[in-house]
Amino acid sequence: MTSNYQSGFLEKFGIYYLTIFRRRSQLLAQLPNDASLQSSVNRISFYAMLWSGLAGIACVFPMVWVDVRYQSTPWYIHYGWVAIATIVFTLIEFYLLFLISLRSVHQVAELVNIHATKKEYQLSGPFSVIPILSRTALEINEPEMQILGINPFQKISRKNLLLLGVMYKLKIIVSNMVLKYGLLFLVGQHVFGIPILYEALLVECFWNMVVIHKVIREARLRLFGFVLANQITDTLEKDPIRTTFSEALKTTLLRAIGNTIVLTKNYHPNMVVLLLEMQALLQIKHPHALDDWQLFLHDLGNLSENERHFALDLLCVAAAFDGKISDLEISTLHHAFGEHNSLYQQRIKDLQCKLIEGKLHAAYAQCGLNFEAG
Repeated sequence: MTSNYQSGFLEKFGIYYLTIFRRRSQLLAQLPNDASLQSSVNRISFYAMLWSGLAGIACVFPMVWVDVRYQSTPWYIHYGWVAIATIVFTLIEFYLLFLISLRSVHQVAELVNIHATKKEYQLSGPFSVIPILSRTALEINEPEMQILGINPFQKISRKNLLLLGVMYKLKIIVSNMVLKYGLLFLVGQHVFGIPILYEALLVECFWNMVVIHKVIREARLRLFGFVLANQITDTLEKDPIRTTFSEALKTTLLRAIGNTIVLTKNYHPNMVVLLLEMQALLQIKHPHALDDWQLFLHDLGNLSENERHFALDLLCVAAAFDGKISDLEISTLHHAFGEHNSLYQQRIKDLQCKLIEGKLHAAYAQCGLNFEAG
């Protein structure tokens, strides 16, 4: 599954620094309560946003100063100096932002003892702890690879994915231009004697803070999902109920998770970790057709009523694990939930809400698996 995976340059950069940070980690005796977790994450987010904003101002200021300083010189001298300043200070800014982001994600990871894991697949490979954190911090897409035969991109156009990426990168440029020319139109080339070009400092500061806030929010979601996946399977491993599972139920459970990955249209780490944890727990070495929705519905219909409720519980939890629900999920999942659709849809919303709010313990309370509906 992971033998052909190669980390890219940026991911390796993140792994390098996260490994350094990890050496200084101290494991907690127990997980903090939800209030403490929320308070700590908010504090980490505040300081990360503050430093990212200051980094943006410090690095954009020299670019604007050069632009203003050489405005009256020949165009080739003017834009030559602007190009040099832009390249140099953009690289510096990216480096600083990457470090701030990596450090902040590591601090969130420490809150939930994420580095205490001893499981082999969580120590190496694309969906082990540090690579997941590296991709989260640096906003790198999840690897496009086959995991137990699942293709998460079968319901989405690759052109759409590319377009979304390009649109995201254009946001800073467009917002800068709108603000710049809007101010030029409203107040002229100077405000209190300061060239209007310096508004770029505010734009850069704002977007840096937005990006860091988004990164930490996603990091919290992924880290809490990682913890929940382990807690769910650890609890199930100790529960005698597991010995009553039929072979049909075991396969259906994996198909429940596999199909939520497809409906999400991405390899979200939370779902992948849950899938790998359940595969190890159920000891199914060579599962097949885990992303076949029609086959899942067929298997679900052949289970006993009690086992069907158990499989729907897991389907519900897996669907909520990425913190959002798409129109495709809403329009598809009701075929599995049937008469209990409203119960399970509400449970998905409740679990998503707890994950987004950073309430780890409350989220775990929503992850119970049993033979009852809802």
